[in-house]
Amino acid sequence: MNNTRVCMDPRNPGQFFACCGLLELATLEEPFAVAAFEVDEKRPRVAEFVVTANSFNIEGTVSRLRSARVQYIHEEIEPSIRPATISYNGADLVIDWWLDVFREKAVNLKCWAGQVTTKNLFSELLPLMDESVSADLFRRWALTKAKFGVDPRSAWSALDFGFSPNEHGMDAATFPAVEILAAIGLQGFRPEAERREGVFYGLWQTPLPAAVARVAFRRPWEGLPHRGYRFSIARRGQSYKYFTFAEDNGKDRTQ
Repeated sequence: MNNTRVCMDPRNPGQFFACCGLLELATLEEPFAVAAFEVDEKRPRVAEFVVTANSFNIEGTVSRLRSARVQYIHEEIEPSIRPATISYNGADLVIDWWLDVFREKAVNLKCWAGQVTTKNLFSELLPLMDESVSADLFRRWALTKAKFGVDPRSAWSALDFGFSPNEHGMDAATFPAVEILAAIGLQGFRPEAERREGVFYGLWQTPLPAAVARVAFRRPWEGLPHRGYRFSIARRGQSYKYFTFAEDNGKDRTQ
């Protein structure tokens, strides 16, 4: 079994959910894939996500994602929240985590608004992913207005710039791999976000398969080495929202 590593910031919820997306994709390729986080106690903003599988590698995964077919389903749902399917490794991944269980309205996790559609988000972000890197994948950025709002590094306000980039038609730095992989990861690793404050996620530190990790990140059980974090969903401008950087809650196991 081989270990594939990617550097991540534990306090960045977008990077956490992007790691979950990598595990979901690795499981599609190898059902017995497992993964865990290695946290550096002396450096709170530094960790590694380690996927253990026979032949999984990040460059190949990103390459397949860039060429994946994206289709939109449920035409009766308005374009800004319409679900999508991504064809990957022979499977059609349904992506609709921004909708409630009845697919009638958006939940707090949805951060985009206005004329932004799910089709535009996927269509613009997928080709921008950099397939030439592996460990530093989450640090690669591109200039685009397209974002799901999961990475706090891409958040801005008019106060930050002294003007509104949107009003001037300007692109801002976005991290495409984090946005796309987090969009995939949130489908199976969906946090409880009934409130926009104190949304919990836990970095499990024992290798787990995806099916078990989907439980561990929300409710780490006693005896499972982990580190807990909480983030909020804040407003950016008048209409948009974003995931904030998380606070470290240590061994917190509560929701």
